[in-house]
Amino acid sequence: MTSKDIPLCMAACLIITFFQWFRLKNRPTKDKAAYLSILALCWMLAIVLVMNPGMPGPTQLVNYIFYPLGKLLDH
Repeated sequence: MTSKDIPLCMAACLIITFFQWFRLKNRPTKDKAAYLSILALCWMLAIVLVMNPGMPGPTQLVNYIFYPLGKLLDH
């Protein structure tokens, strides 16, 4: 992946927002704010992973947190 993929990530976010905004049109402002904040967080994570592909993703974080719990439950 290269930095040329950043516009593709932005375009994907805009397309998703375009199709979802019609469903959110009659929803309260809190729902719209939650949607936009989650979308912004995911977009930033996508950009960071495009710029630094060796960075561990969210799955590795979950594995790091819950691996000791799994070992405890395995015994």
